[in-house]
Amino acid sequence: MRSTDHLPPSSLLRNRNFVLLWCAYAVSAMGDHLSEMAILKTQNALDESVDVTPLDARMTFIFFVPFFVLGPIAGVLADRLPRRLVMITADLSRCAVMFAFSWLIALTGDWGTWGPFYPLLLLGLFAALFSPARSALLPTLIRPDQLVRANGMISGLGIIATMIALYIGGQLANRYDPQIAFWADAGTYVVSAAFLFAIIVPRRRRVETKEDPRDRAQPPVDPDAAAVNAGEPSSEEGVAASTTDALTELRRGFRYVLTHRRIRELLAVGAVVWFCGPLVKNVIPAVVRDVYGGDFVTMSSYRVFLGLGVIIGAVIISILGNALRSEIAITWGLFGISAGMAVFASSVFLGLDENTLYVIGAVGVIMGGLFAACTMAGYNALLQRTVPNRFRGRVFGVKDLVTTAALLTATGFLGIPKWTRVDEWVGYILLAVAAITFAAAMATLAIRLRRGEHGRALTFAENLNEFVAKFWWRLERVGRSTVPREGATIITANHTCPADPMFLSAVTQRVISFMVAAEYTRWPIARHCMRLLDCIPVKRDGRDTSATKRAIRHLREGKALGIFIEGRIVPPGQEARPKDGVAMLALKTGATVIPAHISGVRYRKNMVRGLLARHRAVVRFGPPVDLSEFAGVKPDRECLRAVSRKIYAAIKALAPDNTEDRATGKRASPTEEAPA
Repeated sequence: MRSTDHLPPSSLLRNRNFVLLWCAYAVSAMGDHLSEMAILKTQNALDESVDVTPLDARMTFIFFVPFFVLGPIAGVLADRLPRRLVMITADLSRCAVMFAFSWLIALTGDWGTWGPFYPLLLLGLFAALFSPARSALLPTLIRPDQLVRANGMISGLGIIATMIALYIGGQLANRYDPQIAFWADAGTYVVSAAFLFAIIVPRRRRVETKEDPRDRAQPPVDPDAAAVNAGEPSSEEGVAASTTDALTELRRGFRYVLTHRRIRELLAVGAVVWFCGPLVKNVIPAVVRDVYGGDFVTMSSYRVFLGLGVIIGAVIISILGNALRSEIAITWGLFGISAGMAVFASSVFLGLDENTLYVIGAVGVIMGGLFAACTMAGYNALLQRTVPNRFRGRVFGVKDLVTTAALLTATGFLGIPKWTRVDEWVGYILLAVAAITFAAAMATLAIRLRRGEHGRALTFAENLNEFVAKFWWRLERVGRSTVPREGATIITANHTCPADPMFLSAVTQRVISFMVAAEYTRWPIARHCMRLLDCIPVKRDGRDTSATKRAIRHLREGKALGIFIEGRIVPPGQEARPKDGVAMLALKTGATVIPAHISGVRYRKNMVRGLLARHRAVVRFGPPVDLSEFAGVKPDRECLRAVSRKIYAAIKALAPDNTEDRATGKRASPTEEAPA
């Protein structure tokens, strides 16, 4: 296999390997859905005497059985064999199956109620091999901080391809013999294999990223998990070197999952989505036929609406990028799915004219698809970021096992028992989906807030502040945070705009209490936020001894205090003399002084306009300021000014090499960037 040692491009669209994998997945997804309507046509699904919901459920059930049976084994193969080769083999094998699909249906058609669907077992077998290899290969082709955006883009393009496939499949089923759809399906897998063949897989590499340490897994219990490889085994090397057999590796994969609480929780989220998704997909034909009076094309178009929602969600995720933390995307995505399914269910019960119900249902389906994309993009990114490469294939194999078990439970409930007139219950099925996803959203929210280091309310406020700062103000931290996790600490920075406190809070894991002008504590929303952060109001007359005493007490309790040494927002081009408050507090309490520099901000004289303006804010932290030379020195005015000048010089030294214009917001090109 060809290989490269180059660092992946910073833009996904300029990353040749990612674009090829992106297209391969999209074409493969098209192949997975192109013949669905043709298969239903072979079972006379438009006949009103036929219960179409169980038919669709059986089709889904049979296709995903191999994912349940072979998921972990496929994960082992993805870790032991070249992942690209596994995917190419799976595509070409599915191509062969689709060319013979009509013959296979004829062969198994008399094998009972499930007979016509048995050929889907072969398709599912090779799809099960493809899935963990693709998920495990993706992180080796891109930068780790691109995972959320990459998963959103893959999901979006895959759904676009699925929409195209469903529409074309519906047209082919209406006009032609099913064999035409099967042959077209075979061609998609050939194209996918060609894209995969063109990928140049990187050799093992280590990429420095700005990964948030809160996204890291706990240290693996298995000692072998400590060694994290970051590349894919190459074909020239053959099978990956290993002293253990496949069963031992399979056991280690399960043990890795069982000993990591975060991974178990993520798999539970995946199980909920994969349980509810097939229920919605399976009832769509019945709703369209019985409530909206549609045909095969209408059934296909309604699934296209679901895909349209996923595309919108993928675009939103791509726009938000790293601003939205993965676990937050999961929680609010589940709430959104619940709302969308409630709207979709209402179309079954309202009793309005068909056109109105069609529109209401379409809105609900689009909402469900939109938030499902957000949920799954966050889910996949967090799982890929958490699991080291050497276990990634096996963990995704276990994921396929768990999620497929949920899918089989849902579709088996609809398809295995000999229900009579299941189609009459589709509205209640949709309401059940809404209730399940709402309960899952509440559970994820409770878990996330409970685990917050600073209590539920403060954790919620921190997450909201981080999102706003990274999305609206495009905040970025360059270099590592030098703020100690505990102990008396003063974080002091230059003052560029009213949002500076939010900038500093968003890029540290420490709760920072700020000294703020007293008049701001009377603002309705600001007052509650400042009380939550235990901020210290200061009168502007410069003689507020009570605020000074409170700040000293705050530091002696081992807390962190934020102070802007310039004392005011400094317009661009103006020089400011540092105030002596930071120096006085540092000498009196012995607190660690951490300098920080804020740049990339658009200056606005008006306070509100300064908050609403879009910036490209950059924060840099420096090492603690060494004040040992002032130990034992009487803190008179000259001493305080000397300390202030030294601290201010440390802040100024953090300014980017190519000076930024704060009035225009032009960004520097950071060269000293370090992992966060």
